[in-house]
Amino acid sequence: MIVIDLIFNLALLISVSVLSGFVDRRYRRDTSPGVILQGLLFGMVAILGMLNPFILTPGIIFDGRSVVLSLCGLFFGPFSGLIAATIALSYRVFLGGGGVYMGVFVIISSTLIGVLFHRYSKTKQLLSNTGFLYGVGLVVHIVMVLMIVLIPSPMRMITFSTVSLTILGVYPVATALIGKILKDQADSTGRKDAEIALQESENRFALFMDHLPAFAFIKDSEFKSIYVNKHMDEVLGASAWIGLTPPEFFPGDFGVKLMADDQQALDSGLVKIEEKVPDISGEARYYETQKFLIPQAGRKPLLGGISIDITDRKLAAQALKEKTLELERFNNLMIGRELKMIELKKEINDMLVKYGDQAKYIIHD
Repeated sequence: MIVIDLIFNLALLISVSVLSGFVDRRYRRDTSPGVILQGLLFGMVAILGMLNPFILTPGIIFDGRSVVLSLCGLFFGPFSGLIAATIALSYRVFLGGGGVYMGVFVIISSTLIGVLFHRYSKTKQLLSNTGFLYGVGLVVHIVMVLMIVLIPSPMRMITFSTVSLTILGVYPVATALIGKILKDQADSTGRKDAEIALQESENRFALFMDHLPAFAFIKDSEFKSIYVNKHMDEVLGASAWIGLTPPEFFPGDFGVKLMADDQQALDSGLVKIEEKVPDISGEARYYETQKFLIPQAGRKPLLGGISIDITDRKLAAQALKEKTLELERFNNLMIGRELKMIELKKEINDMLVKYGDQAKYIIHD
């Protein structure tokens, strides 16, 4: 009968402890609301166990509070453990009876052992180990069995012979089982947090890239486009290039040259080139492109690239060059004309002097 009663009690605690995962998903265990709510939850679960105990005699009861409180301290730390233990202590003192001293010290010792293991530096890595959880439960319940000495002497031996083997046989197993549930819930919450963080990171990346006034693209190791930003798609229609290599969307020598540049970037890690690419309307524009390697652990690297439109700068440079050449031609023309005028003035002066007249022009060196 005792085994059935205790297993029923522990099964009830297992089902209620699942609520911890519900709390953990909404209030992280490393926040004040999470710590407080977990402590309140486990304290109430401990009371629930005491409401449905195995009753040896009036005032001497056995339930699963030792399992619940030790796991609260183990998984959620001293503050949650203190809250849960305070709630459980208050109710156990209220119940009173011959087992009150044992009950109080079991609550204190179970919580304290859980907290001490929580503070152990390697506990976080060991929580996935069923053997570790079973070991924690075994330590908690060996101490619990020793606490039987606090029961009044007329009932001490009867209590020891009645419940000690069951406590040492069933409670550590229940500790490991509930501990696995709590660990799985924590892992699930951690994965969900990681997925949310990854999604937020991807959203920030996409938002930043879509508002970047430059082209941004990523290709796989076979030079197939796997990402283009919004600006690149709007100007070049580059979304149609996804899954294609440069020669497939630019047939001919230009596509071959683009892929050769891609290969050079993969080989050297970085390449900077100038390209002339037609936009979606067919107008050719100039771009300064930097292609670079994106390493991937355990996989082939990707190729990233950023292109800046330098058409206006390029055309301005060409216009400046043309103006400079025009000015040089004009200057050369004017210098040649000036030299001819000087020679002509000299000839006139010489002729005037030859025929007895005075030189007409003053010529400066």
